[in-house]
Amino acid sequence: MSKVYFISDLHIGHKRICEFSGPMRGNCITVEEHDAWIIEQWNSRVTKHDLVWILGDVCFDKTKLDTLKKLRGSKHLILGNHDEFLVEYPKYFNKIHGFLKYKGAWLSHAPIHPDELRGKVNIHGHVHHKTVPDPRYISVCVEALNGIPVSWEELLVKIQKPVQD
Repeated sequence: MSKVYFISDLHIGHKRICEFSGPMRGNCITVEEHDAWIIEQWNSRVTKHDLVWILGDVCFDKTKLDTLKKLRGSKHLILGNHDEFLVEYPKYFNKIHGFLKYKGAWLSHAPIHPDELRGKVNIHGHVHHKTVPDPRYISVCVEALNGIPVSWEELLVKIQKPVQD
């Protein structure tokens, strides 16, 4: 049976991502090590039958777009602030959105304003190792997930039982 997963901020081909997030991204030294780690983490969980929502900031180097073909599953994209290859993306993604309501949650790259939540939670990326101190916001950044996409079922647990301080 197929599953639905979420992750953001893959930063494939980003030359300085190891410098910025090394310990939280497999202790990579080179961009090649980083990208290989992303593939390994992703494919440790996702099957070819699964659907993965990538919440922005996919790839920083146009020549590295084919890396997406090594990631299992069907891919849907919520555009992020660094997603520049709009002409090429349809080759790699089944659907592309700017912002989307999904089963009672908002999917976005960056966290949305609290006034716009309208009783829903916001599944987002963009913040990397930081968090929004509000249980209505759920980060699916690579750093928050150790690079392994999180399932909808796992997110539902967080949505139904928000973490309390």
